[in-house]
Amino acid sequence: MISAVVLAAGESTRFPGNKLLYRVPTSKGPTSLIRLIVSKFSEVFDDVVVVLGHRFSEVAEELADLNVKFIINPRYRIGMSESVKVGVKSVMRYSDAVAIHPADVPFTKKETLKYLRRKAEELLRTTRKFIIIPLYGVKGGHPLIVGSELTPYILEISEVERGLKGFLRRFRSLITYVKVNDVGVLADVDTPYDLVINSNLITE
Repeated sequence: MISAVVLAAGESTRFPGNKLLYRVPTSKGPTSLIRLIVSKFSEVFDDVVVVLGHRFSEVAEELADLNVKFIINPRYRIGMSESVKVGVKSVMRYSDAVAIHPADVPFTKKETLKYLRRKAEELLRTTRKFIIIPLYGVKGGHPLIVGSELTPYILEISEVERGLKGFLRRFRSLITYVKVNDVGVLADVDTPYDLVINSNLITE
């Protein structure tokens, strides 16, 4: 069982309105950024939890017909680390590994997710103590996948230690970098301009 946690609780302060509900053109018609990424995860992973906070009812309604679960983080204003902990805690008792992904990195390809899942399955044959990070060029991206023996330590992260960055420093010897040919693992959306420069990355 490999679960996915998609972080969709933020306030999008640099984007007019809720950026996750912004619609972009696809071959099947306009779709929201949150639906674009969550639909990919729902097709690849066994279990998908979407962590909500800001304007949670609107985001949940946008995804209502997908086979995903919702959990609300009432402390989302503190920072993303709180959403990570809420999401991971909800799946860690039954998952062999957890993929963690920010919803504002919506252009990761479905084929990339499948590839990363296969790599996680390979590692699970011998260990549950690993971290997978996709590598595009020399930069690590999203999602990261964490084996179940390490997920309890995610519950110790905080904004003071820069969230998952502190966790990754602590367990850097257990990181497996997986090279991918997908710049979408790096491309986040903070402003409308980010959509303009990354419009060629939109895939379903």
